[in-house]
Amino acid sequence: MKLKDIQVGGRYACRVGQQVQTVRVVEIKEIPPASWSARTAWRTLIYAVNEATGRKITIRSPQRLRARVESGCEFCRSEANRPAGEFTCPYCRKAWAGGT
Repeated sequence: MKLKDIQVGGRYACRVGQQVQTVRVVEIKEIPPASWSARTAWRTLIYAVNEATGRKITIRSPQRLRARVESGCEFCRSEANRPAGEFTCPYCRKAWAGGT
């Protein structure tokens, strides 16, 4: 992905270790070059939270992010898991009304 396509609060598929996990972007931060370095370009760091483990991760390149993931989790998106009345997903805490 490109940096202009990434939004704070968005959920993206990201390669974490050897697996592709869903991460939520918490902050995008511009870091100036060190005063002692000959490098003049600023760096962009993306701070995110791995939704499977809850750990904070730092993404140094936006190319590490894959595709944007729909809101909601796998459990509550499946209609078979939602009862007919009011329902709050136990995983993502999204409230559903009337089984839709």
